[in-house]
Amino acid sequence: MNKDVLMKTRFALALACAAVWATGSNAFAAVLSVPGNSSESTTSNGKLQPPVKYATVWADEQGATHVDHCRIEGLEFKSYAPPAEPQWIGVSPDEIESIAYAVLPPGYVGSWHHAPGPQWVITLQGQWSVETTDGTVLVQGPGEMQFNADASAKARTDDKRVGHLSRTVGDQPNVQLIVKLKPQAAAKRTSGPCAY
Repeated sequence: MNKDVLMKTRFALALACAAVWATGSNAFAAVLSVPGNSSESTTSNGKLQPPVKYATVWADEQGATHVDHCRIEGLEFKSYAPPAEPQWIGVSPDEIESIAYAVLPPGYVGSWHHAPGPQWVITLQGQWSVETTDGTVLVQGPGEMQFNADASAKARTDDKRVGHLSRTVGDQPNVQLIVKLKPQAAAKRTSGPCAY
Protein backbone atom coordinates (compact mmCIF):
# COMPACT_ATOMS: atom_id res chain seq x y z
CA MET A 1 0.00 0.00 0.00
CA ASN A 2 1.55 3.36 -0.96
CA LYS A 3 2.03 6.15 1.58
CA ASP A 4 -0.78 8.37 0.21
CA VAL A 5 -3.34 5.54 0.28
CA LEU A 6 -2.22 4.56 3.78
CA MET A 7 -2.60 8.15 4.99
CA LYS A 8 -6.10 8.45 3.46
CA THR A 9 -7.13 5.13 4.98
CA ARG A 10 -5.85 6.11 8.42
CA PHE A 11 -7.71 9.44 8.23
CA ALA A 12 -10.94 7.73 7.18
CA LEU A 13 -10.62 5.20 10.01
CA ALA A 14 -9.83 7.96 12.50
CA LEU A 15 -12.96 9.82 11.38
CA ALA A 16 -15.12 6.74 11.84
CA CYS A 17 -13.54 5.75 15.17
CA ALA A 18 -13.88 9.26 16.54
CA ALA A 19 -17.57 9.15 15.67
CA VAL A 20 -18.04 5.94 17.61
CA TRP A 21 -15.88 6.44 20.66
CA ALA A 22 -16.40 10.12 21.30
CA THR A 23 -18.61 11.02 24.21
CA GLY A 24 -20.96 13.97 24.04
CA SER A 25 -21.47 16.00 20.90
CA ASN A 26 -20.43 19.21 22.64
CA ALA A 27 -16.84 17.95 22.73
CA PHE A 28 -16.41 18.54 18.97
CA ALA A 29 -16.89 21.28 16.45
CA ALA A 30 -19.98 21.19 14.26
CA VAL A 31 -18.95 20.03 10.80
CA LEU A 32 -20.56 21.20 7.60
CA SER A 33 -20.32 20.20 4.00
CA VAL A 34 -19.52 22.49 1.08
CA PRO A 35 -19.15 21.90 -2.66
CA GLY A 36 -15.69 20.64 -3.60
CA ASN A 37 -14.90 23.85 -5.52
CA SER A 38 -16.10 26.20 -2.75
CA SER A 39 -13.73 28.91 -1.53
CA GLU A 40 -15.04 28.47 2.02
CA SER A 41 -12.34 27.47 4.49
CA THR A 42 -11.92 26.87 8.21
CA THR A 43 -9.28 28.39 10.49
CA SER A 44 -8.86 27.11 14.03
CA ASN A 45 -6.19 28.16 16.52
CA GLY A 46 -4.42 30.07 13.76
CA LYS A 47 -4.19 27.10 11.39
CA LEU A 48 -5.95 26.55 8.05
CA GLN A 49 -7.85 23.25 7.88
CA PRO A 50 -6.55 20.92 5.14
CA PRO A 51 -9.13 19.70 2.61
CA VAL A 52 -11.22 16.67 3.59
CA LYS A 53 -12.74 15.54 0.30
CA TYR A 54 -15.51 13.05 -0.32
CA ALA A 55 -17.96 12.03 -3.03
CA THR A 56 -21.70 11.98 -2.49
CA VAL A 57 -24.51 10.01 -4.12
CA TRP A 58 -27.80 11.89 -3.78
CA ALA A 59 -31.34 11.98 -5.17
CA ASP A 60 -32.98 15.07 -6.66
CA GLU A 61 -36.65 16.04 -6.22
CA GLN A 62 -37.69 13.80 -9.13
CA GLY A 63 -35.92 10.80 -7.55
CA ALA A 64 -33.02 10.60 -10.05
CA THR A 65 -29.58 10.00 -8.53
CA HIS A 66 -26.33 11.88 -9.08
CA VAL A 67 -22.69 12.03 -7.94
CA ASP A 68 -21.05 15.23 -6.68
CA HIS A 69 -17.78 16.06 -4.95
CA CYS A 70 -17.74 17.89 -1.63
CA ARG A 71 -15.49 18.88 1.28
CA ILE A 72 -15.95 18.78 5.04
CA GLU A 73 -15.31 22.10 6.76
CA GLY A 74 -15.66 23.18 10.38
CA LEU A 75 -13.10 20.89 11.97
CA GLU A 76 -11.30 22.19 15.05
CA PHE A 77 -7.54 22.01 15.65
CA LYS A 78 -7.21 20.66 19.20
CA SER A 79 -6.07 17.69 21.22
CA TYR A 80 -8.43 14.74 20.89
CA ALA A 81 -6.93 13.02 23.94
CA PRO A 82 -4.92 15.49 26.05
CA PRO A 83 -1.98 15.70 26.50
CA ALA A 84 -1.62 14.40 22.92
CA GLU A 85 -0.66 16.94 20.29
CA PRO A 86 -3.52 18.76 18.52
CA GLN A 87 -5.10 17.42 15.35
CA TRP A 88 -8.08 18.34 13.19
CA ILE A 89 -11.28 16.89 14.67
CA GLY A 90 -15.01 17.47 14.45
CA VAL A 91 -17.60 14.74 14.62
CA SER A 92 -21.11 14.63 15.98
CA PRO A 93 -21.21 11.22 17.68
CA ASP A 94 -24.88 11.50 18.62
CA GLU A 95 -25.74 11.22 14.90
CA ILE A 96 -24.27 7.70 14.54
CA GLU A 97 -26.70 4.76 14.45
CA SER A 98 -24.32 1.90 13.64
CA ILE A 99 -21.03 0.86 12.11
CA ALA A 100 -20.65 -2.22 9.94
CA TYR A 101 -18.05 -3.85 7.74
CA ALA A 102 -19.04 -5.00 4.26
CA VAL A 103 -17.02 -7.17 1.88
CA LEU A 104 -18.03 -7.24 -1.77
CA PRO A 105 -16.50 -10.36 -3.37
CA PRO A 106 -14.69 -10.22 -6.73
CA GLY A 107 -17.22 -10.14 -9.56
CA TYR A 108 -19.96 -8.68 -7.35
CA VAL A 109 -22.69 -6.78 -9.21
CA GLY A 110 -25.61 -5.67 -7.09
CA SER A 111 -29.07 -4.68 -8.22
CA TRP A 112 -30.45 -1.15 -8.38
CA HIS A 113 -31.29 0.00 -4.85
CA HIS A 114 -31.07 3.01 -2.57
CA ALA A 115 -29.22 3.21 0.73
CA PRO A 116 -31.30 2.28 3.80
CA GLY A 117 -30.63 5.79 5.11
CA PRO A 118 -27.87 8.39 5.13
CA GLN A 119 -24.50 6.70 5.54
CA TRP A 120 -20.77 7.11 5.06
CA VAL A 121 -19.06 4.36 3.04
CA ILE A 122 -15.28 4.29 3.57
CA THR A 123 -13.23 2.05 1.29
CA LEU A 124 -10.59 0.12 3.24
CA GLN A 125 -9.33 -2.36 0.61
CA GLY A 126 -9.94 -3.08 -3.05
CA GLN A 127 -12.03 -0.99 -5.43
CA TRP A 128 -15.72 -0.65 -6.16
CA SER A 129 -17.96 1.50 -8.30
CA VAL A 130 -21.34 3.13 -7.89
CA GLU A 131 -23.45 3.98 -10.94
CA THR A 132 -26.23 6.56 -10.56
CA THR A 133 -29.33 6.93 -12.72
CA ASP A 134 -27.82 9.93 -14.54
CA GLY A 135 -25.15 7.55 -15.92
CA THR A 136 -22.28 8.73 -13.71
CA VAL A 137 -19.93 5.99 -12.49
CA LEU A 138 -17.90 6.75 -9.36
CA VAL A 139 -14.93 4.44 -8.73
CA GLN A 140 -13.37 4.45 -5.26
CA GLY A 141 -10.36 2.78 -3.71
CA PRO A 142 -8.64 2.58 -0.31
CA GLY A 143 -8.92 5.72 1.80
CA GLU A 144 -11.72 7.28 -0.24
CA MET A 145 -15.11 7.97 1.29
CA GLN A 146 -18.59 8.58 0.00
CA PHE A 147 -21.68 9.99 1.68
CA ASN A 148 -24.77 8.17 0.42
CA ALA A 149 -27.93 10.24 0.63
CA ASP A 150 -30.11 8.63 -2.03
CA ALA A 151 -32.78 7.13 0.27
CA SER A 152 -35.40 9.33 -1.42
CA ALA A 153 -34.59 7.90 -4.87
CA LYS A 154 -37.59 6.58 -6.77
CA ALA A 155 -38.57 5.27 -10.19
CA ARG A 156 -39.62 7.86 -12.73
CA THR A 157 -41.95 7.60 -15.69
CA ASP A 158 -39.03 7.42 -18.13
CA ASP A 159 -36.65 5.42 -15.89
CA LYS A 160 -37.64 2.57 -13.59
CA ARG A 161 -34.17 2.28 -11.99
CA VAL A 162 -34.02 3.34 -8.35
CA GLY A 163 -30.95 4.59 -6.48
CA HIS A 164 -27.60 3.22 -7.54
CA LEU A 165 -25.87 0.08 -8.77
CA SER A 166 -22.76 -1.16 -6.89
CA ARG A 167 -20.07 -3.50 -8.20
CA THR A 168 -16.52 -4.52 -7.44
CA VAL A 169 -13.74 -3.31 -9.72
CA GLY A 170 -10.83 -5.65 -10.41
CA ASP A 171 -10.18 -9.13 -9.09
CA GLN A 172 -9.86 -8.32 -5.37
CA PRO A 173 -12.61 -8.15 -2.74
CA ASN A 174 -13.74 -4.67 -1.73
CA VAL A 175 -13.74 -4.06 2.03
CA GLN A 176 -15.86 -1.16 3.30
CA LEU A 177 -16.59 0.46 6.62
CA ILE A 178 -20.19 1.74 6.67
CA VAL A 179 -21.17 4.40 9.21
CA LYS A 180 -24.96 4.68 9.22
CA LEU A 181 -26.49 7.88 10.57
CA LYS A 182 -29.69 8.12 12.58
CA PRO A 183 -32.74 9.23 10.55
CA GLN A 184 -33.11 12.39 12.65
CA ALA A 185 -29.53 13.35 11.73
CA ALA A 186 -30.55 13.46 8.08
CA ALA A 187 -33.57 15.60 8.89
CA LYS A 188 -31.21 18.31 10.22
CA ARG A 189 -29.37 18.49 6.90
CA THR A 190 -30.36 20.24 3.70
CA SER A 191 -31.20 18.33 0.54
CA GLY A 192 -29.20 18.19 -2.66
CA PRO A 193 -25.51 17.65 -3.23
CA CYS A 194 -23.18 18.15 -0.27
CA ALA A 195 -26.11 17.71 2.11
CA TYR A 196 -24.14 16.13 4.95
